[in-house]
Amino acid sequence: MKNWYLLVMVIMISACGTGTATEAWVDLGGEWAFGQTGEKERWTADVPGTVHTDLMRHDLIPDPYRSTNEDSVQWVGERDWTYERQFDAPAALLEQDEVELVFKGLDTFAEVWLNGQRLGTADNMFRSWVFRVKDLLREQGNQLEVRFTSPIKRGAELLQQYGRSLPADNDIGTVKVSPFVRKAGVHFGWDFAPRLVTCGIWQDVGLRAWSVGRIEGVRVFQRSKPEGRELTFAVDLRSTEKAEGELMVKLNGRLVKQAQVEIRNGVWTQELVVQIPDTGCWWPRGSGEQKLHQLQVEWQVRGRPIASWERPIGLVSIVLDQTPDKDGTPFTFRVNDEPIFMQGANLVPPDMFLPRAGDQAWVRLVQHMQAANMNMVRVWGGGVYPPDAFFHACDTAGILVWQDLMFANTMVPDDDAFLTNVQQEVLEQVTRIQHHPSLAMWCGNNEVEVAWHNWGWQQTYGMSPADSARMWTGYRTLFEEVLPGRVWVLDKSHAYVPTSPISNWGNAEGLRHGDLHYWGVWHGDAPLEALTTNVGRFVSEYGFQSYPDMATLLEYASPEELAPGSMFWTKRQRSYKGDKAILDMAARYGMPVNSKDDLVRVSQELQARAYAMAIAAHKVAWPYCMGTLLWQLNDIWPGPSWSIVDHTGRRKLAFDAVRKAYAPEAEAATPAHR
Repeated sequence: MKNWYLLVMVIMISACGTGTATEAWVDLGGEWAFGQTGEKERWTADVPGTVHTDLMRHDLIPDPYRSTNEDSVQWVGERDWTYERQFDAPAALLEQDEVELVFKGLDTFAEVWLNGQRLGTADNMFRSWVFRVKDLLREQGNQLEVRFTSPIKRGAELLQQYGRSLPADNDIGTVKVSPFVRKAGVHFGWDFAPRLVTCGIWQDVGLRAWSVGRIEGVRVFQRSKPEGRELTFAVDLRSTEKAEGELMVKLNGRLVKQAQVEIRNGVWTQELVVQIPDTGCWWPRGSGEQKLHQLQVEWQVRGRPIASWERPIGLVSIVLDQTPDKDGTPFTFRVNDEPIFMQGANLVPPDMFLPRAGDQAWVRLVQHMQAANMNMVRVWGGGVYPPDAFFHACDTAGILVWQDLMFANTMVPDDDAFLTNVQQEVLEQVTRIQHHPSLAMWCGNNEVEVAWHNWGWQQTYGMSPADSARMWTGYRTLFEEVLPGRVWVLDKSHAYVPTSPISNWGNAEGLRHGDLHYWGVWHGDAPLEALTTNVGRFVSEYGFQSYPDMATLLEYASPEELAPGSMFWTKRQRSYKGDKAILDMAARYGMPVNSKDDLVRVSQELQARAYAMAIAAHKVAWPYCMGTLLWQLNDIWPGPSWSIVDHTGRRKLAFDAVRKAYAPEAEAATPAHR
């Protein structure tokens, strides 16, 4: 294994010296060792990975997805863990100007040590972490160590520093620490997910070596003009010296811009403006072709290429129109100046243990969207930012992405350290995602504002007037000042809205303004027909829960555990409404449930009926209503939820109902304006 690793490393360094760029990447993933911090015993670990999956591999914990094992593994999230490995760094690597240790994702609180020296700390799952290490590296026997602190323990310390708890209804822990931890909120529990508080090196790690300069990222801004399309490329550059250089931009292999740049010592942004014919536009699925153009930005110094950045882009303009009209406030996406009805679903992470799912799981979700005739997906703010593979798949499939920032159903701390941390997170994620033609908009959070005004948090959490004022000021500072300002600087091509929904479902006025999460059915115990009469300007959440197929449940429980009265059913159901909501609705429509098999079947039949009714009502209300996104596309683990595709990839009965309802021929012949 060691010889193979050295061979790959030398090949990568040699290739970079003769190709179009001098940057080298040496992968430090693969086999590591791990154990509890402070204890000597170690086991092999797989990086990228999580501590739970590493423990399962050695039979040190049972699979939390199976049976009722979730409770027996809660101790894992309360312990500190250490990951370590040795590696060599040959002279060819050390000859570069800069050698950096790059962690593309650490979950979540960690100290990084190299050869006995503390490099620094991490405190955000959604950020990368880069450490300059050239002076610390040696050719042989480098010792790398990552010490993780329990997110529960560190979160409790941050809560104590803040001075009081913050609302976090879905955090099922005794102490609600999730608002203080920049980590997937769903890991702390949700009404469709277990509580599994992970840690680990969850994304790639490696050594990055380069000389003179590198391209940190490229952001693409577009404007249509009478003479054609104007593209502005904001190229983020970093260098180690001052010198003259050239930036060259190629589109589909053709040089469209060449500019002299004076290289500075440090980090800066160079903007390049290009005029091209406004042809070959990118359109969402069902509205036109998904035409992609290959963009390449190359940086040369003294006639030699030192760095390059290459991605497919699309020529597209996407505007969110919220101009008040006679009916209220619309929520209309205009793509290439055409108003388009959006039909799709909300998406949650494909697994609690994300490295186990891998890129393929995210791509399969896009394939389900294609099969269901969707043209938009909302990436929900309680999970994670999807990988590049997901956005590339959406680009080619024509699926527009409504991207939440990772905040959901909690108020937020107001300290400077938290704000600074979040701003760096947004800088990285916007820079990474912004150029994709499938990106439709940014949204600050999921349901925080509507919860603050309508869910009684002030009473439930015993807030004093001073507490309330502080929390609301902190909310507005982050979501109405800091984040929109940060997003606008980085991405002038896409809209930002502070929160979703804009309107509350509990009153008629909410149907007239912005996007709506309609939960009168399920949470409000209304009949399914209420989905047809509560139609907003854009219905971005609605749903009815169902169980996955028995075949799926049998993969995670024995036949005995699936018998009536088994604790499996109680533990698997995460919604506070429980199975009673399904049974009551079944009784309303004369659908007998006499067994667990009946419960599974009837729940899926009711769900299929609900989604078909809702979608038909939303589509016929065009152009008053301009979008319908059901909750939810997929599952994060095997259990009852509002999904139409279960955790194994099996499609529920509702999937076919949605596919038919979203099909073009299902559109009403004469859409009626309400």
